[in-house]
Amino acid sequence: MNRLQINNSPGNQFISKLTAAVVGVLVSGLLVSCVPQSRAPIKIKVLSLNPDEYIGSKVHISGKVTGVGPADSYLLVEDDTGRIMVGTEQIAQKVGCASLSQVELVGTLRRLKSLPQPYFSMENLLTCKP
Repeated sequence: MNRLQINNSPGNQFISKLTAAVVGVLVSGLLVSCVPQSRAPIKIKVLSLNPDEYIGSKVHISGKVTGVGPADSYLLVEDDTGRIMVGTEQIAQKVGCASLSQVELVGTLRRLKSLPQPYFSMENLLTCKP
């Protein structure tokens, strides 16, 4: 038997097909993970009732601006379930959303020692409609 001869036994063919299938699944998983995923906004009450599940995670919220801090330092955002303070320290430019504007934003839920309730740190303002 020649040393370079390949063994085409049924076992080797199965392993080759299995390897190809696994590689295909991994590559498709990588491609899907690169596509931005649209997620529905989380209700503010859900964040308030289960903050530990969301602390440090990217969160999408939407609602109405009910208050604006000095120099746009924070927003108070309210939906039909509750209200949350949204810090804008992660945003380089001025936010510019007036009171009663409808907003959608993405950020991270944080817990500060100086505040009893969770604090939302905005990272990206998606929409701001008067």
